[in-house]
Amino acid sequence: MKKQLITLVCILVPLIGFVIYGFWYTNQEDRLLKEEPVYSTAIIVETYVGTKVRNFVRFEFSISDKIYDGHQQYFPKIENIEVGDTCEVVYAKSNPEINRLLTNDDKSLKVKRRSKEFAPF
Repeated sequence: MKKQLITLVCILVPLIGFVIYGFWYTNQEDRLLKEEPVYSTAIIVETYVGTKVRNFVRFEFSISDKIYDGHQQYFPKIENIEVGDTCEVVYAKSNPEINRLLTNDDKSLKVKRRSKEFAPF
């Protein structure tokens, strides 16, 4: 019985720590995006199906000749997103690696321009 309890504790403690870290990291990103937002335009460079059959886009945006990218879930039942579409993106001024595409109230992406032609930076 004691061995089972020790095994259970050894499994639960790291798991709880991982969950707490995940919440802390997400809150840090949200805080930075609220405190120091910078808005720009991103181009969709890929659409793909991720885990649990969720649809994602990969996007890129440029700051001072450096290209940053991000990934975000989208909902194809609400909108049709294609490679080459441009969307609004917000990033943290101190760390552009922290970024998100802006969404409408229905969680659809804020598309600025739809394009059939893919034009990378």
